[in-house]
Amino acid sequence: MVLKESLQLLSLLLVLLISFQPDAAASDQVAISAATGQSPPGLSELGPRSAQLADFLEKSSARLESLAEDNSLVDKLQALEGKVQQLQHQVADLGPPEDWYIERLTHYNYQFSLAGKALEEIQQDLTDRQKDVEDIRVHLQEEQAFWANWLAGLEKQGGRVPQESFSRADAQLTQLESQVQNSSSRLVPLQEQVSAVEHSVIESLDRFSRALVDLRKATFRKNSFSFFNPDFYRQFNPQLWSELRSELQNALSIDKDTLKHNSWAYLLFLLVLILLAKGVEQYRDRFTEAEDWQFVFSHPWAAGSFIASVSVGNLIPAPPAIMTFGLLAVGVTGATVLASAIIQHRRQSIMLLIAAFFFLMTAGLRFIALPQPLFRIYLALLALAAIPLLIQQIRLAKQNASLKGGTFFRRLMRVAVVVLLFSFAGQATGYVNFSLWLFQAVFDTGMIILFVHMGLRLGKGGISFLLNRENLAKYMFFRKYRQDVSERLEFILKLLVLFFAFLHLLPVWRVFGGPGAAWDFLADYSLAFGEVEINLQMVGLALVSLYLALQLSWLLQALCETQVFSRKAVDRGVRDAIKKLIHYGVVLVGFLVALSSLGMNLQHFVVILGALGVGIGFGLQDIVNNFLSGIILLFERPIKVGDGILVDGEYGTVKYIGLRSTVVETLDQAELIVPNSQMISQKVTNWTLSTRKVRIVIPVGVAYGSPVSHVLSILTEVAAQHSEVLEDPEPSPIFISFGDSSLDFELRVWIGNVDGRPRIKSELLQQIDNRFREEKIQIPFPQRDLHLRSIDLHGTSDAE
Repeated sequence: MVLKESLQLLSLLLVLLISFQPDAAASDQVAISAATGQSPPGLSELGPRSAQLADFLEKSSARLESLAEDNSLVDKLQALEGKVQQLQHQVADLGPPEDWYIERLTHYNYQFSLAGKALEEIQQDLTDRQKDVEDIRVHLQEEQAFWANWLAGLEKQGGRVPQESFSRADAQLTQLESQVQNSSSRLVPLQEQVSAVEHSVIESLDRFSRALVDLRKATFRKNSFSFFNPDFYRQFNPQLWSELRSELQNALSIDKDTLKHNSWAYLLFLLVLILLAKGVEQYRDRFTEAEDWQFVFSHPWAAGSFIASVSVGNLIPAPPAIMTFGLLAVGVTGATVLASAIIQHRRQSIMLLIAAFFFLMTAGLRFIALPQPLFRIYLALLALAAIPLLIQQIRLAKQNASLKGGTFFRRLMRVAVVVLLFSFAGQATGYVNFSLWLFQAVFDTGMIILFVHMGLRLGKGGISFLLNRENLAKYMFFRKYRQDVSERLEFILKLLVLFFAFLHLLPVWRVFGGPGAAWDFLADYSLAFGEVEINLQMVGLALVSLYLALQLSWLLQALCETQVFSRKAVDRGVRDAIKKLIHYGVVLVGFLVALSSLGMNLQHFVVILGALGVGIGFGLQDIVNNFLSGIILLFERPIKVGDGILVDGEYGTVKYIGLRSTVVETLDQAELIVPNSQMISQKVTNWTLSTRKVRIVIPVGVAYGSPVSHVLSILTEVAAQHSEVLEDPEPSPIFISFGDSSLDFELRVWIGNVDGRPRIKSELLQQIDNRFREEKIQIPFPQRDLHLRSIDLHGTSDAE
């Protein structure tokens, strides 16, 4: 009965709670009833619902008007369409892309890529607008269904229905539906127009991509007439000169839109160049001690040109031909002047200037797209003129064999001769692509090597300058580890410079289309190990993690050594223990990060540790025993680095305590590798555990009849006269016993350092011997009495 009354009370409370819900539930009832098929609300909801409908209609109408506003999109699309048509006309006038130089292909490929990206942005904008229109359409349909169901429900109930309100709502919804259709119909033609322009852009990009691929594939194919073919000379006709004029006009023309689009990069280039040059001029007197930077300080404008070209020039994607040549000329000129300052030899500098001049001249002819027959003649004449000059320079360099850098210079000249011979042979036989590629690749490789050399020299000079500043000398860390820090930073600098040089060399030799493509390939190249796939980027990140962990470990240990231990007078054993724990802890974290970089789930790593535990139980007991013993040695410190210990009958000094073994150096400079478990489980004598003070016991024997008191006084005198014998505890001469041949004494003295024990003992023995000689005290040696007994040989014979 009580249970029944309790259930009734709970039911009543539940009904009351449901009855007093907030009004928000009532406002949402409309949508719920429409979606679930429940009975529509009563007439009391007509006012609030009409207000909500009016708000929805107003906001939707305003939103549709903004979505249908396409004037800006139309203008932008028309401008892009005109730009694409202009580019297509230029491409058509220049002939098939398969006959172009790579610079022109790259330029127009970039121009069409820019147009394609702009079209993608417009298409995405239109797609987003259509999505918003569809969202409004869906909401509109829900509203129409709700109002229709509500009207039908009220009519079915038979009550009075406000037809005017429902008719007005229906008319407003119908009007909004018409506006939705109009907005959508205005956006669809624009989408179709954008798609058509995008299609033409994609076709052009495909042509350029195929041309670039064919150009790389055709490197080792014969693709033109040889010099011995009459058809080659038939190409020199009026049409060729007309083509030359047209190419020259195209090269000198500048696309204003492209120039405007990249104007920030050109301004940044000029700003960096001027600021660097002026900065070097103003502050070069402060860097007179930086020897690696003197070639920069002596030529500030050349340095500014070179650094601006390398740092900012790469930010300008595919500029027009004349701008590309201008940037290249500025960079090469600056690099040549700086390289001449490094070489400091007149003949080599002149050869470098000549090479730079012809490099720029060749690049200029390529940028103006000199017709192929004329360009082939130019390269052939250049090779014929340069080969004898280079051979002469090689002979002159041999005469000055002692000249600094002469060997490298001769090798460089020999490489140039070989390249020019192959280039001339390629031009003469019709292998034009091979000849052009080889010529350009060798020049570009030389410039990259020059950039690497100067970059490393600049970087090393900067590191040396920063680490040698006076305000860093006050820190013990930099005073003690300046050279180590410099070597580590230079190693990182060398890795970075060589890596970027490698990325730029790959496209030079046409392995990839560009440094970005090379990086993408190397980063994505993967190897499968079962179900795990590891790419080179993951491997690189893992190696970087381990390397950074090692460097961080060294840095923390060095900082503790100089900034903490030296100030707190920490014992050497404690120092080693803390530094080893820091090292293994940081390396462990780096190892886990490396595993994570390789895509390994750390939960799987726990499973591996479990498997290792089983392996330890079966086969790695000794290793684990030594490891744990090493930890005990580091914390309990029964022995420390520098202690003198006696192990296996050998006395030596502890040189290193590792987690597996301890290194002990004997007096013979031999090194004993002692397992740590042996140091813990077996008896080891530590002569210097608590102090380095040690007692020396010198046994002395004198002849019987010697005055005992006099002998004791001599021993006391000898001990007192030695400078390294301690006065406290004082020396103690003792008469021990009557020996077989001598009176036995012992001289017991204390010294401050166990390392001097053999030497001091030897010196004391020498002094004792000298004093005994002076005092006529004999040091006996063992004596034996020999008793001889005669034997009667005749009696023995008779008895037999």
